Amino acid sequence: MKFRFAALAAFVLLVAAPGPARASAVPVVTRGGGVTLITQQDAAAPLLQVVYVVRAGLDRQSLAQNGLAALTAQTILGTPVKGVALSDAIAAAGGSISYTVDPGDVRFEIQSLPEDADRVLALAHAALAAPAFDPATVRAARSKLITRIAENEQVALQVGLDMLSSTLPGSANAGLPEFGLPAALTQLGPDDTKAFYATYYHRGGSYVSAAGRIDALSAGTLASLGQALPDGDTAPVSVKLPPLTGASRQLVAQRDISAPWLIAQYPAPVVGSKDFGPMLVLASFMQRTLADMADVPGVVSETYASRAVGAVYQYENTRPNLVLYVNGGIGNPNRSFATALSIASILASTKLEGSIDDFKAMASGDFISSTNTLEARAWLAVVYDENGAQPDYLSRTLDAISQTSAADLQRVAREYLSNPTIALVLPRQDS
Repeated sequence: MKFRFAALAAFVLLVAAPGPARASAVPVVTRGGGVTLITQQDAAAPLLQVVYVVRAGLDRQSLAQNGLAALTAQTILGTPVKGVALSDAIAAAGGSISYTVDPGDVRFEIQSLPEDADRVLALAHAALAAPAFDPATVRAARSKLITRIAENEQVALQVGLDMLSSTLPGSANAGLPEFGLPAALTQLGPDDTKAFYATYYHRGGSYVSAAGRIDALSAGTLASLGQALPDGDTAPVSVKLPPLTGASRQLVAQRDISAPWLIAQYPAPVVGSKDFGPMLVLASFMQRTLADMADVPGVVSETYASRAVGAVYQYENTRPNLVLYVNGGIGNPNRSFATALSIASILASTKLEGSIDDFKAMASGDFISSTNTLEARAWLAVVYDENGAQPDYLSRTLDAISQTSAADLQRVAREYLSNPTIALVLPRQDS
């Protein structure tokens, strides 16, 4: 194994460093009335992207209300505006709207052409300020959620990530599935969504983060969107979950999939900490290592292989983590699974020698690639600001990566990669 590890290190050191990052305007932050407004003007962008973050996520629902946060957000998208559902009205106006339910918040992602942005954001403002909680609108929202849940159940990686989220210590409701469970959703109705909105859709702690052609907006449009909700702060529902203990930390599920999947989760540092840069370097190294050591048949495209094995540093989560995943359908599943876990162990115990500059170049390139979309840029500015860091995420992150030493990488590997929680998602016929 030492020989293979050395050969692998030689391989990744040959990977070319990425090109220079594209110029990006420093985000401008304005606070007031409980709302944080972040803007990133980009005159070269073809679109305007707005991410509207409200403290109405998973941790605002009780265990018995599994799915209520998503049902409320979906109901807002279905709220009639000028006679049609908000999502359809925005599409007709030349834009799009979607949402993501996170452990601590719900974020609405709104995108439009510059010339349509004022009208699109006015439609979103109208529905957010006065959602329709009538039985028909809530029923349609529930139906859409149940369809999305069924789709997620066919994605083994998502199934594994959901299982692992449910084991994180702290607030148990923050680890509930994003869209809830069908059985729980059937018990939720108009009164529940109306009460959830009234309790948690407030301006306190909210964000309006925009990137792209902000110059196309009329003065005050973004600030007006931030004022769509009433003033006030909210608090999460406290539901404690004891930490997972014992020698075995494996979760097993069976789904209608063609091959087994391994997903291993390790704790990871928060944005802005001294370990943030080293963990980014470590995650990129693990990604390239797993892809190189997986047994990929020649007929399988490189793109598919990169999706089937990998490492993801989820630093945007309330409780950040590093996830390693392997699709057992590529090559020998036993070997792939063993490799994924042993690489982390070896890196934590083997002293690194030589330069890690090429590892750092990989991490810089990976981070730059992750900020290619306007949505990613708008959301990252929020993540950094929430963690007390300046939202100038690009230059600060590249600086944190460049200052990482071999000793930092070794220390972070030893501190964080020692005790994973593992999710196995197996085909039903292998039970």
